[in-house]
Amino acid sequence: MTQDNFTILEQISQSPTTSVYKAHQNVLDRTILLKVLHKHLLRDKELVARFSREAKACAILRSENIVQVYDLTDVEGAPAIVMEYVEGKSLEDLLADPHVRSEELLMKVAASVLKALSYAHEKGITHRDIKPGNILVSEDGTVKVTDFGLAAVADAPSLTMEGSLIGTPAYMSPEQARGEAVDLRTDLFSLGVTLVEVLTGDKILVGRSYAECLHKIQTFNLRSIEYLSPQCSPRVYEFLKKMLAPDKHDRFASAGEALAFLEPPAGGDEKNVAPAKKTSRAGSRLLAAGVAVALILVVGLSFVFRHPAARTGKVAADSVASSGPQKTEAKEPGVTPPETTSRDKYSGDKEKRTGSSSDVKSIPQDSISPSASGKNAMTFTAISGDSGYISVQCTPWAKIFIDNEYAGTTPISGSIKILAGEHTVTFSNPNFAPIVKRVQVHRNLLASVEADFLEESGYIIVSVEPWGDVYVDDQFRETTPSVEPIVVSSGTRKIRIHNPSFQDIVKTLTVNPGDTLRLNFSFLDEDGK
Repeated sequence: MTQDNFTILEQISQSPTTSVYKAHQNVLDRTILLKVLHKHLLRDKELVARFSREAKACAILRSENIVQVYDLTDVEGAPAIVMEYVEGKSLEDLLADPHVRSEELLMKVAASVLKALSYAHEKGITHRDIKPGNILVSEDGTVKVTDFGLAAVADAPSLTMEGSLIGTPAYMSPEQARGEAVDLRTDLFSLGVTLVEVLTGDKILVGRSYAECLHKIQTFNLRSIEYLSPQCSPRVYEFLKKMLAPDKHDRFASAGEALAFLEPPAGGDEKNVAPAKKTSRAGSRLLAAGVAVALILVVGLSFVFRHPAARTGKVAADSVASSGPQKTEAKEPGVTPPETTSRDKYSGDKEKRTGSSSDVKSIPQDSISPSASGKNAMTFTAISGDSGYISVQCTPWAKIFIDNEYAGTTPISGSIKILAGEHTVTFSNPNFAPIVKRVQVHRNLLASVEADFLEESGYIIVSVEPWGDVYVDDQFRETTPSVEPIVVSSGTRKIRIHNPSFQDIVKTLTVNPGDTLRLNFSFLDEDGK
């Protein structure tokens, strides 16, 4: 097949966003890779614009460890990215041979990918889908990272239903699996998961279902990789623990910092190096707290020795008497009243509710101390103020409506000030049935309400011959072949498969929470399957 300047040699793969072809660029007489945006997505002008922006942004990445973007063109009216074609294998294919797994390969892959990430991060580009399939090893042994920036295209509302999880589940960071905003440290976690696989072949976050996989990621802790300690050098083990820290603040601050840690110290034997001491945010806070306590003691002792009244236990009453009667309210120990300088969503009993999202203001989280709670539980913590407060969390994400007024999209930091009384909190995500909760907000108290769409969801994996657009309850979800399961609310769901060359296939099925259903359809059969 010849298309303008390109001769298509073979189709390599398909994703919800693109079809990928190996092609020959006739004018320059070279083999290239073509990533062509699916035609049914052309109606989304924002997605097309984003596809072009990402291609242009990635074209500036010129590193021997990054697959280069050559050009942006079009194929049969659809935008297409012209990329370097790498003769070799993906790391995923390479690891299928257990004999190649080793610490030596881990070091080579880690150093090469970290160089690529460091360079890209400096240009403001986060990959967000680091995995063995996106790491290529050329025939001369060069390690290259591909698909930089394309994960951002996959975040388009028309493709993933506005905020659904992107990235391959088994390599996601915990914050990514929770649907939170990600930064460069999510790439470090995904690389850490990949490197464990390079060392041992173990896919440490794989589950029997999509839901189990996400649960593993969100509950991951470093105790689960202690078995790696005897399988690698102390320095590599400490490196992996730092890369895989569940809290992103405990990971390396950058790819460059991770690379510097991994390099063997000059003039020393790497395997005899003592494990580096882990410096965490918690440790830093403890040190700061210790210094603060010491200063308080010094100041206090100075006051005692300078003021006789203090040494005899007498308290001066002048300041108290001058201020008049003091009102004291019961507060939970250790709770500091929040300081707010901006207008709250509702301030005063007589203020009209506007429903404007700009009216939603957050109070600093450091100023409150909510008690622990289980999933979907409501807990209350005493704080000062004339109104109550609501804090909201949701997995994976949701638009939040309080009494039918839009209050923001999660993650929402801090809390929303609101009149005391009973309120309705609605969690809305177009992939799921809404979750509605009633919450009683008390004066001077914080109500925390959580929801988890995944707890009551199932997953479907769709296979169609020759291909088809998949609609769930008449809402477009993807074009086959499927890259990952489609998350759906439990209950009765209508599945419609559309291919313009055939009559639609329609099937109704029941999805139970936690189910992973595999559906096979064929337009080539008269009645399908």
